[in-house]
Amino acid sequence: MFYYNVDKDLTLQLLTLQNATGLFTIIDKNRDFLREWLPWIDSKKTVEDVQDSIERWGHKYIANTAINAGIFFKGQLVGMVAFPDIDWQGKKTSLGYWLSPEFEGKGTVIRCVNELIQYAFDRLDLNRIEISCAEDNVRSRALPEKLGFVKEGILRDHHYLNGDVHNLVVYSLLKSDRGKDKGS
Repeated sequence: MFYYNVDKDLTLQLLTLQNATGLFTIIDKNRDFLREWLPWIDSKKTVEDVQDSIERWGHKYIANTAINAGIFFKGQLVGMVAFPDIDWQGKKTSLGYWLSPEFEGKGTVIRCVNELIQYAFDRLDLNRIEISCAEDNVRSRALPEKLGFVKEGILRDHHYLNGDVHNLVVYSLLKSDRGKDKGS
């Protein structure tokens, strides 16, 4: 079972069905805030919808193809980080993250993502991590930029969300970049 201590206050752990109500509560409470950039928010209408996702994530974890972890601050679930699809042949993955808005601005996500990156390179022996963000999502784009990811380009009109199309900025970090970045 994936469980990772980030620091004395933060842990990352695989979500179980016991977390379904808590995760649904965070999503539902912050639905308008999260909907702006996360296309899956409206598909999580009930606790059962969240349970289905947690079960699917658990199967992918067991199959060794993904890690979808809850961010816990002093034991309270406050968001998620994920490697939603690990490509073992290509030695790469993408990375996603979101946080309940009342916990933003405290370095929570950057600490968690930085540790997960280290985990990917050191423990999983991956070579490449990608982060894709809507071009207009300045807050989300700040994270890969601060951690030394390289902006590879912009996919024009790539992301359809809430009736609008958005350009998607693609960032990458290679294992060989880690010694050069500001986040290590």
